[in-house]
Amino acid sequence: MSNYLLNVILQSNYISMKPFDPNAQVLGKTLLNSILGLPSFAQKNMLAILEGQQIKNLDATKWYSIQSVIAVYDRIATDFGPHTVFDLGKTILADAQFPPEVNSIENGLNLIDTAYNMNHKNGYVGFYKMICHDVEEKKIIMQCYNPYPCDFDRGIFTAMARKFQSGVKVVVDPTKPTKKKGGHESWYIVSYH
Repeated sequence: MSNYLLNVILQSNYISMKPFDPNAQVLGKTLLNSILGLPSFAQKNMLAILEGQQIKNLDATKWYSIQSVIAVYDRIATDFGPHTVFDLGKTILADAQFPPEVNSIENGLNLIDTAYNMNHKNGYVGFYKMICHDVEEKKIIMQCYNPYPCDFDRGIFTAMARKFQSGVKVVVDPTKPTKKKGGHESWYIVSYH
């Protein structure tokens, strides 16, 4: 199967998300970190998409409408596919600093919800939640109830887990609801060596 055909199939599974509260806002640093983590040619494309949503001269200290930000991710998913959205999720943690007590995969994944809420304001934006961690099986179940694409969340979980463990694999739990199938939440299985 050609890469083009595979990309068309993957993109056809993308469902546009809507914010839970249209008044919610996102800190510019969140967008800036994910875009700056990409190669320079990709950064130009992402900045053009931001400008298409009236986000010009992206400022790390400024707050932006969550509706515009979700529209940006929708456009990226449509134009560049789920792998690019996944990469944006992975790069969001590239420059993140962690307190010394965050020294395990469990602590790191639990920290995502705190960081998420610190970077959003003025409305309900959902949550990230660790449901369980089976240390013997080296498997963690995460619930994600937010308006961001599945592949973006999977990228965040992958990057965070890799800070603490090797052999990380993050997949959407096929037995649970998923945003890719029109739900408001997705569940993920994080496994590691």
